[in-house]
Amino acid sequence: MANSVYPLKINGYIYSPKTRQGFLRMRRMGIPRPLFSIENELAKTLRSRYRKLAAQLLKDVKEKIRQNGITLDSGLVADGKEEEENLESLMKFFDEMGEKMRKEQEETANRANMGSVANSLEHEWFEEDQEELAWLDEQFTGDIERIFRKEQKNYLGRLLDDADGKTKRILQSFTIDKKKFFDDNMDEVRRLYVQNSLERIDWEQEDIKRAILKRITDYAMNRTDELKLDDLTKDAFNRGEHLARLFARDQMARFNKACTLATFRSAGVTKVQWLTANDGRVRKAHRMLNKRIFDVDNLPEEINDYNCRCGLVPVEWADD
Repeated sequence: MANSVYPLKINGYIYSPKTRQGFLRMRRMGIPRPLFSIENELAKTLRSRYRKLAAQLLKDVKEKIRQNGITLDSGLVADGKEEEENLESLMKFFDEMGEKMRKEQEETANRANMGSVANSLEHEWFEEDQEELAWLDEQFTGDIERIFRKEQKNYLGRLLDDADGKTKRILQSFTIDKKKFFDDNMDEVRRLYVQNSLERIDWEQEDIKRAILKRITDYAMNRTDELKLDDLTKDAFNRGEHLARLFARDQMARFNKACTLATFRSAGVTKVQWLTANDGRVRKAHRMLNKRIFDVDNLPEEINDYNCRCGLVPVEWADD
């Protein structure tokens, strides 16, 4: 990136020269940098799924509107002039008032009907018995599993390449039995993270639904002047885009930490040192943990913080 213009934005990261230096410093200490290509692949897969979801939810909204016979062109005509001296102006004023009253009556009915739409959608989306995660088809689940498997393989390869001499020797000297235990452990880590990801995606699906319902309910309760379906559509798709990017970035970071800790435990590591990315975006609480040493089974709760970029390196083994 020598000729790049900073700051760069890569899949949500603000990538400055100091950020790059932080990644390189952490890599020299045995912490692999994020592999953006796999993170982007996950974000792309989620983005596609969320777009399909948003499209289906909006179809549900339009169908409920159609069933209720609602006219969404509810804009009111401008107020007439308050006082006019000639007959022509007075007639125009009363005509406008009549039109305004008709429009207001129509809008009141629309708002009441949109309340019925919101109630119907809420029942259909949240209260009806549905098989858990039923909206996630086998192909999508397979895609998530494949991406995590690819990341696991790539990350562990980078971890081995960047490890210090002692860690590398221990990892490379696994016996067949120990390697089987390690592989089984890694499979369980991946399985749990795939399941966690699917459950989190299901929760985020509900978040998109609630955002749509809020817009409709705000209109029905007269908290907003109008309901624009084009804005509703943009909001649904933009929310899916935002969730996909944040999910991919955060979930890959969490998964990599879990793989790292499983590897360290299998290698007999008992203590690790906490290292930050050492840039301006490091949280104060995380900055205070920098270079501190912890038992591998008693890490600070900050290890689970959202979008944490900190890393861990081994400093003590069971045979030390």
